[in-house]
Amino acid sequence: MLDSLLIMFTSFLSCFAAVSQGTRWKYGETVHNGHQTVFGSQDWINGSRDCGGSAQSPINTDTAIEKSFQRSTYLREFSIDFDNLFGILSGRLVKKGHSFSIKIESGSALLSGGPWGSNHYKLAQLHFHFGCNSSPGGSEHTLKGVSYSGELYLVFYNTKYANFQSAAEKSNGLTVIGVSLKGYILGILNLELNKLASAIEKVAEEDGNEGIPLDLNLYLLVPQLKDLTMTSFYSYKGTLTTPPCDQSVNWIVLSQFIPVSTYMMDVMRSLRDQNGLPVCSNARPTQPLNGRVVDRYMG
Repeated sequence: MLDSLLIMFTSFLSCFAAVSQGTRWKYGETVHNGHQTVFGSQDWINGSRDCGGSAQSPINTDTAIEKSFQRSTYLREFSIDFDNLFGILSGRLVKKGHSFSIKIESGSALLSGGPWGSNHYKLAQLHFHFGCNSSPGGSEHTLKGVSYSGELYLVFYNTKYANFQSAAEKSNGLTVIGVSLKGYILGILNLELNKLASAIEKVAEEDGNEGIPLDLNLYLLVPQLKDLTMTSFYSYKGTLTTPPCDQSVNWIVLSQFIPVSTYMMDVMRSLRDQNGLPVCSNARPTQPLNGRVVDRYMG
């Protein structure tokens, strides 16, 4: 069951995927093909009831901010702790069907403190959402109504539960850190993302699903992780952004983007599924707050 859940997460970038009820879903409009219906974003509720829940993700972080916190003792212990001094983890870039993700295989990154108190969350994997062209529109969360070129998700699970599977079934089981990506032709670039782009090119060419091993320095990938107490972010209670839309995610959406090169964006946009179709434009539309509180923390 753990393997099947990890496969579900690596399908975040997929144009088509099977949900637990055996139905199929996609981004964009619903498609009827003979006896097969593939539900588009607005119709996911027809394949997974939870996708119609009242606390869905993603959201626009500028809507109805009801609480605002300055840097304080409340956030002093908010941190990601690694088992090495450099924030380096080893993983495998894999493609599953029409998608890719980075599964952490060795090394440890534990998120603790901050909005979630005494809970500890362990990093399980990373993945991306992104658009098909250079204009904004690839990120899922919007920051004050602005959509960026893409969004990186770092997916953690609560270590108080026996494993990833059981954590995903609990209301406080998962935490996801969302980081916006802003495309740049010139200027400061993220070299760790460029290293990742080279691995994506290799995994796109491989025949099997063994994946490409790689080491990632998370401090270089997302510099804000070095000191979360000095980082501005939003937090709110939400869901997975793909079916089955489990309402088990405590979201942390960083206010500051990281720059991404044209090379990296072009590599991701060149990926194709088994039907030869691009796997980009994989962002779920923003969802209504329905009375939820979005907390803003000023680093």
